[in-house]
Amino acid sequence: MDIGSIIVDGITLSFQRQGACTATDPTIVLLHGNSGCKEVFQHQFTHFENTRFSVLAIDLPGHGASDNALTPETTYTMPGYARMIDKALTTLGVEHYILVGWSLGGNIGLEMAGCDMGMKGLMIFGAPPVGPGMKNVEKAYLPATFASAIGDDDTPSDQIDAFVDAIYGTLAPVPKPFYTCAHRTEGRAREIMVSHWLGGQNGHVQYETVANWEKPICVAHGNLDPFAALEYLQLAPWKNLWHDKVIEFPACGHAPFVEDPAGFNAVLEQFASDVLT
Repeated sequence: MDIGSIIVDGITLSFQRQGACTATDPTIVLLHGNSGCKEVFQHQFTHFENTRFSVLAIDLPGHGASDNALTPETTYTMPGYARMIDKALTTLGVEHYILVGWSLGGNIGLEMAGCDMGMKGLMIFGAPPVGPGMKNVEKAYLPATFASAIGDDDTPSDQIDAFVDAIYGTLAPVPKPFYTCAHRTEGRAREIMVSHWLGGQNGHVQYETVANWEKPICVAHGNLDPFAALEYLQLAPWKNLWHDKVIEFPACGHAPFVEDPAGFNAVLEQFASDVLT
């Protein structure tokens, strides 16, 4: 396992890598959510250490150990993030991969799918297919979403802590590094991402993407998630929904990968085995 960095469009992106991660190596790419960082995926790195899969996690711009954006208005957007991750994977030589996206990371994955950026399959959780624009937003997200610090810039410290408590669901206690990376996140990354996406400025319509994308999508959901609405996920027009159902984690909230890592990793390994043959 190693931690390294690459330069993409003039900014340094930090990554953690395990395994070869070559062009032909089956690789699981992990993409964190709003105000997260690559360190949230340590259970996944541990689980896949002695398997045939390589694992790669990348800090988004403005998050973790990556630089803040040079051009925030274009970088801190779904299309901007998607381009950065695609360029990062190209630079690292990763071609045979599935993308596993949590929350914001999942929506970035859906944007990448809409652009047909090369992934073999996509696993998302906490990421209803919605936007750009306001259509279906109130169906896709529960009321607690709009009362949180999800899209705030100059956020008081206690509100960031409350947001962290909410996004890690039933996890108790929440590890201190998870608070640290949330406080490190550039506030403009939260603000611009939300305002740009809900403003409908540009990007692929995610509801249409899932209805037309031929490759498999695994959709997981923590049934105690205070943000994402299960019914919306179940009724979305998935063209190729893995196992023909949303995979539910009854005792988990927004982050099943840390709340029930054993159960989550079992699903992820099966999905990766099915797709990365």
